[in-house]
Amino acid sequence: MCGRAEDLFTPKAVAALTKLFGPFGWRALDRTEIRPTDQLRVVRPGAEGYDAPLARWGLIPERMTEDEAKKYAMFNARIETLERSRAFAQPFRSRRAVIPISCFFEWPVRQNGVKTKVRIARPDGLPLLAAGLWNCTEDGTASCTVITRPAPADLVGVHDRAPALLLTRDLEAWLRGAPAQAQRAAASSWQPGLLTVLPA
Repeated sequence: MCGRAEDLFTPKAVAALTKLFGPFGWRALDRTEIRPTDQLRVVRPGAEGYDAPLARWGLIPERMTEDEAKKYAMFNARIETLERSRAFAQPFRSRRAVIPISCFFEWPVRQNGVKTKVRIARPDGLPLLAAGLWNCTEDGTASCTVITRPAPADLVGVHDRAPALLLTRDLEAWLRGAPAQAQRAAASSWQPGLLTVLPA
């Protein structure tokens, strides 16, 4: 599950994002805790390279208003059920995106039953590139969701789900590949041992 994130990008992360996607004001927001319904930067294929608009975190499906969407938790979408989901199937076929974040947070339950907030990030200061979907309503409201997958082995003790993080080699498959290719990339790109889990 991914319900809290951060976009405090290091200079190294800004350089990497600029090289990958372009100069899209990566330090414009600098938030320590992003929650569902807040704005996320959404990188998607554009006419010349990429676009990177801000979008509401929590997908608003077609034929649904923002008020109606508030009744549902659509800030995450399970990779296993994308193709048969009424809310996510069409965006998965034609509106895939990458959502850069600096970290995400979880609250694992410790032995004493107390939940402790942890920060999950790359130790090298590079950004996390989460697979996502976007949509735009008739009134022009942009929205997005973060894809989740079963947690890699090193995060199972934190939560049984994790964002579907992408290595740069798999960006093209996720953004422009056929649905089956994109699903494989999101489900398997990220490998154990690349993240640190530290008290937040």
